[in-house]
Amino acid sequence: MRARWAWVVAWCACAAAAPAEPRAPQPAVPAAGPAAPPACDPLLLKNPPPMPHNLREHEAAAVHTARALAELVEQGAADETRAAALARATARAPLSPPPAAVALGAPQLHLGVLFIAEPPRLIVFQQNNSVTLRQFWRTLASAWNASAVVWSNAWFSCDDYDWGWWGGAAAARGVGAARAAAAIFRRWTALPCEDAMHEWFGGPPLCDSGTTDCEAYPAQSSVERKLEYRCKCRVDHWHAGGNGWLSGSILSTDDGDSLTCMPCGMGSDAVACIADVYRAVLLAANLTGMLICLVIGLIIFKKRKCKAVAMGMWTVLEVVLLGALLMYASAASQYISVAQWRCVAGAWLRELGFVACYGSVVLRLWVLLAEFRTRKAHRWTPRDSEVLRVVGAMISGAACYLAAFTATAVCDDDAGESCARAAWHHVTAAAELLLLTAGARIAYAARNANVPFQERGWLAAALCTEGACGAAWRLAALAGAAPERWPLAATARAHLSSGAALACVLAPRLWHGYRARSLAQEVSRRGPAEGFGIEGEEEPTSEEVRAELKRLYVQLEILRNKTLRRDNPHISKRRGGRKPPHRRFSLQKKGSREKALQARRGAKGKGGSASAVEASEAGDVSRTPEDSVCSAEGPSHYTDGDTQA
Repeated sequence: MRARWAWVVAWCACAAAAPAEPRAPQPAVPAAGPAAPPACDPLLLKNPPPMPHNLREHEAAAVHTARALAELVEQGAADETRAAALARATARAPLSPPPAAVALGAPQLHLGVLFIAEPPRLIVFQQNNSVTLRQFWRTLASAWNASAVVWSNAWFSCDDYDWGWWGGAAAARGVGAARAAAAIFRRWTALPCEDAMHEWFGGPPLCDSGTTDCEAYPAQSSVERKLEYRCKCRVDHWHAGGNGWLSGSILSTDDGDSLTCMPCGMGSDAVACIADVYRAVLLAANLTGMLICLVIGLIIFKKRKCKAVAMGMWTVLEVVLLGALLMYASAASQYISVAQWRCVAGAWLRELGFVACYGSVVLRLWVLLAEFRTRKAHRWTPRDSEVLRVVGAMISGAACYLAAFTATAVCDDDAGESCARAAWHHVTAAAELLLLTAGARIAYAARNANVPFQERGWLAAALCTEGACGAAWRLAALAGAAPERWPLAATARAHLSSGAALACVLAPRLWHGYRARSLAQEVSRRGPAEGFGIEGEEEPTSEEVRAELKRLYVQLEILRNKTLRRDNPHISKRRGGRKPPHRRFSLQKKGSREKALQARRGAKGKGGSASAVEASEAGDVSRTPEDSVCSAEGPSHYTDGDTQA
C-alpha cells in the first residue's frame, strides 16, 4: 500500500512542480558524421499556442479516450497491453491535424504509457521517465483534478526523436479508484517568438515587434543553436526587400539593423502592397452596394404613390432593400481586425439581412397567391401592416437563433482561421434553403395568376438564384474550402444575393415607371390636332371634335369591358355572366309575383292601369343579359354608327 501511494505521488508531482527555468544550451562536442543535438531541459513557453480549428473535436477525442480507459479500470481489465492498443487506436483518429502522440495513465494501477506516432514507439512510465519526457507526463497529470479539458502551453523538446515543438490537451474521467486520464499531443513547425526564446536565439531577434511578425522554428543543421527565427512584414506593411520571410541568419549578415516595415499608403510599393489594394477594392465594392440600396430606398419613398410602386407594397420593398443593405454590410465586416467581432458581426448581419430580404420576397408571393385564390366579389387582400408583422416575427426568430450562436459558438481562436463549429454553418444554410424552398412552392402554386409587371416570375427567379448560390456555398464548405474565411467569397456571395433581389424585385417596376414617363413625354411632344387629320389641313370644327371624342369614348368603353372579362376568375363562364342588381326578378320579395298577377286580373276594365303595367314590364324585359358589363358576349346597345372610325 505504501509503495502504491509513493507511485501516485511521483506520477502527480509533475503537475505541482514549477516549470524549469530555461538554461543556456551547452556547447556540443564535435564528432564524426552528422552531429546530434545535445540533451537539454524542455523550453516551456508562457503564451498559449495557436489552437486547432477543430478544437472541440480534439477535446472530445481526449475525453472519449479517458472514459474508455476508466471503463477498463472499473472492469479490472486495464493493463499495459490494452492501454497500448487504446493509445494506438486514438493516434489513428480522423483528426486534423492527426495526433502526434497519445498518453494514458491510471496511477492506482501503476499504469502509464506514451505512444508516439512518428517514429512509432511505445514508452512505459516505469521504464522511461527521463527529462525529455517529463513534460508529456506533466501534461497528462495536469487534468487529474479537473473536470474540463486542460490545454497545456507549448514546449520545445531537445530529444533526438522528439525534436521540435509539442503541446496537447488532457482530460480525466471516472471516480475514485476507477479514475483515469488521457492526453492527445500535436506538433508545430513554428510558433510566434517570445522573450523566453531570446537566450536560445543568441540574443533578441532583429525584427521590429510593431511592424513585423516573428516565428521560431527548430534548427536543422546548427549544433550551437537549437532554435532559429524568421521575420516578415505584417499585413498593410511593406519593405524594399520584399514581404516574404527573412531568416535571422540573413538579417545578421546585413548591417545589423532590425527589419522595419513601412505602412502601406501614399508612396508605397504597389507590388508589395497588392494585398492592401485587393482589400480596398473589395471593401469599395461592398460600400458601393450599400450606397445603391440607400439611393433606391429614397427613390421608392419619393415615388411611393406611383402605380408601379404602390401595387407592390412600397413598405415591403423598403424592407427588401434593408435586407440587401445588411447583406452587403456582412461582407464589409470581414475586414474587422478583431476575430471575435468579425465573427459575430458577420453572422448577425448576414442572417438578419437574408431573413428581411428573402422573407419579404416569400411573403409577397404569398400575397399574390392569396389574391389569386380568393374568388369573391370583395377580395381579401393582406395589408402592408399584416405583412410587416409577419416579417418582424421572422426577424425576431432569427435574432433568437443568432443569440444562441453568439453565446455558444463565438470565435474559438484569435488567429481568425475559424469562426465557429461547422455544424452551426450547416444548420444555418439548411434553414435558408428551407425558406427558399417554401417560397418556390408558393410561386409554383400561383403560376396561373395574372400578375402585373410579371412580378411572380421575377420573384421566383430571385429565389432560384439565391438557392443555387447557397447550395454551391455549402458544397464548397463540405469539400473543405471553408469559404467563410475568404473576403473575396464573402463579397461575391453578398453581390449575388443582394444583386438578385434588387434586379428581380425592383428592376421591372423601375423600368415600367421609366417607360410610362417616356410615353407621356412622347405624347406631350405631339400636337393636339395630330390625330385628327393629315398635317397641313384646316383645323377641325367643334362638331368634328365632339364626334371624334364620342367615338373615342365608345371605343374606350368597349375596351374596358373586354379587359374586365379577359381571364377574370371572378366572372362566371355561363351566358350573361354575373347579373347586376337592377334586374327586377332578382329583387322581388317573397309573394310579389302572386300580387302582380292579382293586380293584373283586377285591372281588366281599366285600360290605363293595364297599359302602365305592360309598359313597366316591357321596360324591364328590354334589359337583356347581354347588357351586363360582365357578359361574355359584350354589350348589345352599341351601333355601327357609333363605332365607325
